[in-house]
Amino acid sequence: MTTYAAMLRGVNLGGRKVVMSELRKVCEDAGFTDVRTLVASGNLVLGAKLAGVELEKKLEGVIIDGLGLKTDVYVRTGAELQAIIAANPFKAFAKSDPSFMVVYFMRAKATAAEFEAMAKTALFGEETKQGKGCLYIMFPKGQGVSKLKMPKLGTARNWNTVTKLAAMAAD
Repeated sequence: MTTYAAMLRGVNLGGRKVVMSELRKVCEDAGFTDVRTLVASGNLVLGAKLAGVELEKKLEGVIIDGLGLKTDVYVRTGAELQAIIAANPFKAFAKSDPSFMVVYFMRAKATAAEFEAMAKTALFGEETKQGKGCLYIMFPKGQGVSKLKMPKLGTARNWNTVTKLAAMAAD
C-alpha cells in the first residue's frame, strides 16, 4: 500500500461544495486506507494499491458515485511531492511569499500555445516554469488580481498546501 496525496480540481469554489468528512467517508467505503483531508479545498491523503492514472480514475468514480460531484483528481506520492519541492525554481520567493507561490498539477506538460497564452497575460510580474507533472507559478501580487491564463487541465495549490501535503504523504 502506497500513500498518496490526491488533489481535487475546483472543489468548494463556485457552488461545487464538498464536505470533507463526507469525502473521507466515501473514500474509506471504497477501500482506501488512512484517509485524511487537508483544508476544505479538496486535498486528500490516503493509502492505495492502485497508482497513477488508474488511481485518479478510481477516485473520480468514487467521488461522482458517492457525492454526485464530477471532478478531476491529480495524485502524487510523498516522494513525488518532495521532488517537486526540491526542483522549485523559485525557492526564495516560496520562502518569502508561500501563499503567492503556486504549483499547478497537470497530467501532461503545458503546450507551447499554453505558455504563449500565459506569457501574454502575465501582467503583474507573474512567472511560470515547467516542472515534472506541474507548473511552478509566482504571483507577486496574488492570484486575486492576476489575469494569467492557466491551462485548462490542472489544479493549483499554494506552496503552504504543497509542503503540508508532502509531509502528510511522507508518513
